Amino acid sequence: MDIQKKGMVVGMEVYSSPKFNPEELALLGRAIGTVAHDTILVGRDGRAISRYGKRAMVVGILSTGTTIMDVRLIPLIALKDLALRRGTPLAYVYYHEGVRAYVSGIDVEEIEEVLKSRSFIEANPNDIGATVYYPNALDDFLQDIFKRYSFKVDGKALVDAMNTPAVLLFPRLNEHFGFDVEIINDMMTSYLPPKPKSVFLHKLSKDNYDFGLRFRPEGIVEFHRDGEEVEFDSVWKLLDHMKKTL
Repeated sequence: MDIQKKGMVVGMEVYSSPKFNPEELALLGRAIGTVAHDTILVGRDGRAISRYGKRAMVVGILSTGTTIMDVRLIPLIALKDLALRRGTPLAYVYYHEGVRAYVSGIDVEEIEEVLKSRSFIEANPNDIGATVYYPNALDDFLQDIFKRYSFKVDGKALVDAMNTPAVLLFPRLNEHFGFDVEIINDMMTSYLPPKPKSVFLHKLSKDNYDFGLRFRPEGIVEFHRDGEEVEFDSVWKLLDHMKKTL
């Protein structure tokens, strides 16, 4: 189990393993629940291994008496925005060259210390945490965006979904803002590596696109236009930039 030592940040990858290990994810969940001890938003990407991994992590979280709000399948970048606006910690399981977990709003150094010492909170059986399902999280996220932004974008975009649930943002996102989209690497259940960035950049420069978007698995989106690249950790920040520049 690889727990990175970077302390409390807005969000970071806290776990990675080349192999699926539910026991490790359950222990990670116990540490997350012990440190957060509050309601946590929990989501995953489209791979089956992420679904099983999230289940293992959730078992650990619930054992500490912490409640989870399960949003199920959602792009990490959207869940980050949702959690930030709600003021709620998040935990997310995804697959990218192995099984990974990302947390936000939780002290990573404390998670590591709890794992080392095994000083988990053990909730009484009557106080086990509850699971609240939130299947409309992505719809609510998009509706909030559409209420705030009404500008229009002309042209066509190349979107690299990198086999993540970011593909679920389309076509609603581009239909609202008025631009056309071509999507590559849209197989969000595939374990095959997505086509490399060089393929995306070559296609973007060769064909007639006005800009490009590349959604990375760790919840970052790259905005490409006229040979320049800007990174954003939020869809809201991306749209602010698009509103100014397009």
